[in-house]
Amino acid sequence: MKQLADGSLLAVLADGMGGHAGGEIASKVAVDTAVVSVGRGARLGAALQAANRAVGEKAASDQNLTNMGATFVAVTVAGDEMRWVSVGDSPLYLVADGRIERVNADHSMAPQIDAMVARGLLTPRQAANHPGRHTLREAVMGNPLTLIDEGTRQLRPGARLLLCSDGVQSLDEDGIAAGAGGPVHALIAAVLAVGEPHQDNVTVIKLEREE
Repeated sequence: MKQLADGSLLAVLADGMGGHAGGEIASKVAVDTAVVSVGRGARLGAALQAANRAVGEKAASDQNLTNMGATFVAVTVAGDEMRWVSVGDSPLYLVADGRIERVNADHSMAPQIDAMVARGLLTPRQAANHPGRHTLREAVMGNPLTLIDEGTRQLRPGARLLLCSDGVQSLDEDGIAAGAGGPVHALIAAVLAVGEPHQDNVTVIKLEREE
């Protein structure tokens, strides 16, 4: 998280893929590049494109990093206005007035699989355990990006924003909303307490508008 020269706040989260080393490098390159780009005056969409190029160039420089990539979600908050841009499946939640809403799109296969449940082609249990559920349809890897989600919202006093890696979804949305009212480390502890086998890593950044 960084305060920009105009007084607005910037938060960027990337969840790496491509093995432990490759994923860690990809996420760091993506975040660092985006923060520098926005700090120099770039809009969020341009910062995303810069991050995508940087990850691709880093991967091309070392054959051990081939196919590395990261999800990406970036938010700026200025007064009562938030702007975001995202690629991948890392969720951006808005918690306000006792309700939770996922603001950004999910670029994994999960929405398509859930649509098959609505059409009666899969049961909810089959959908939840589908092996392709978490397959990404888009990620920051250096290739041209075809799925980008971006937008603007107004924030009510007391609203909270949570930028998360998808590991937070070991909790249901009510559990995430309840955790949003406390410190981030308590929310992460609640995720880990679920005790899911093969628990995905969990990262959370919280922004809050004052009452």
